[in-house]
Amino acid sequence: MANTKKKSPPKYEVPEEVKQKAREFLRDFMLQQNIKPPALAIKCKEVYGRSDSRTSMLNKIKRASFKLTEIMQIVDLFGFELRIVPKSPIEGHEDNTPKS
Repeated sequence: MANTKKKSPPKYEVPEEVKQKAREFLRDFMLQQNIKPPALAIKCKEVYGRSDSRTSMLNKIKRASFKLTEIMQIVDLFGFELRIVPKSPIEGHEDNTPKS
């Protein structure tokens, strides 16, 4: 009997344009809050007990690999919250119908 392994489906890769939007979102937010990644890592540790180091924070920004819960905590630090709202035509999306 041959040892046959099931082939895994290809791993999903987030498109680079989506990663870039995520990076820009966080960088713009940090700029508006006048905070840099090292200070943000310290603040997250003080408030939430997170163990993110300066390097870890920089890498997550570079890779756009934050979890949604991490972003929720980061914006909460500054008195903000995330909301899901329909896209508006001003963002260049005339058709706001859901994508399937």
